[in-house]
Amino acid sequence: MRIECVVLDLDGTFTDLSREAPLYAAAFAELAADLFGRDLAQAWEDAERRVRALSPELAWTIEGHAVAPADADPYILTACAAQRVFDGLGVLTRDAALRSEIITTLYRRAYQRTGAAFRPEARLVLETLLESGLPIWFVTNAPAEVAGAKLDSLALSARARLRVHGDARKFMIGPPTRPDARMAGLPTEQRLPGLQRPVLLQRGRYFDALAAVWEATGARPETTLVCGDIFELDLALPSALGAQVHLVRREGTHAYELEAIAALGARGGMSEGLTALLGRLKS
Repeated sequence: MRIECVVLDLDGTFTDLSREAPLYAAAFAELAADLFGRDLAQAWEDAERRVRALSPELAWTIEGHAVAPADADPYILTACAAQRVFDGLGVLTRDAALRSEIITTLYRRAYQRTGAAFRPEARLVLETLLESGLPIWFVTNAPAEVAGAKLDSLALSARARLRVHGDARKFMIGPPTRPDARMAGLPTEQRLPGLQRPVLLQRGRYFDALAAVWEATGARPETTLVCGDIFELDLALPSALGAQVHLVRREGTHAYELEAIAALGARGGMSEGLTALLGRLKS
C-alpha cells in the first residue's frame, strides 16, 4: 500500500549509540553515586553483566509490566541495572513508584549530557525523506526539546518540516487517553517464537502519539511506515495496527525480533543502516 506518512524513532535508530551511550552511562552512574554518597562502580558493573546474561527473557519492567528486553539499548540497560543496584542497597524496596520516578529523573538529567552522535548516513536519509514531500515525524521517548536540539545540529535544509513528538512513553502499558476502536480491537499481548514472555501491545501513550500523527496528516496505520530499532517498543504496536514497519538492526538485536519482522512479509523490512529505508518508499 502506498506510504503517506513516515514515523521515525530517534535514539539508536538515527543516532549512533556506540558513540552516544558512553557519555550517558557515565553521567547516570555519576549522578547515582552522588545520590547515594558512595562509589557504585563495581555494583554497576556486576548489575549490567547480570542484566545482559538474563535478557531478553529478563525485561525492562514498568509498573509491573515487562515492556522490552532489559538490554535493548544502553538507556534501558542502565535503568535495569539501576533497579538491581537499588535492590542491592535495599533502597525503596517498598515504594516501586517512587523508585521509578527517581530513575526517570536520573535518566532525564543524564540524557541532557549525551550530545548528538548521529549515524553517518542520517543527514542524507532525512534530507531525502523530506524531499519526498511526505510528512516526516520523530516519535521518541526523549523530551521533545532535547530531541529537537539534536536534530537541529544536523542543519537540515527543511528542518521546519520535520516534526517531533517527544515523551511518547512507548513503555507505558494501559489504555489510550481517548477510547479508540483501533486499540480496542487489539489483543493485550502477542506471542513470538523464540521469546517465552509475551510482547504487550496495549501501549496507550504510544498510541496517543501515533493517533496525533494520523490526525495531523490524514494518514492511516496501513499507509504509515514506522522505523525503529527495538521491536517491542517501536514496532510491535504499529505492526499490530496494520502499519508497515522497518527494523534498523542494533548491536545485540535478538533473533526473535528478526523473526517477528520476517513474519510480516511485505509489511516488514530490516537493515543494518538507514539507507535501505529509502528503498521502502520507492517500492
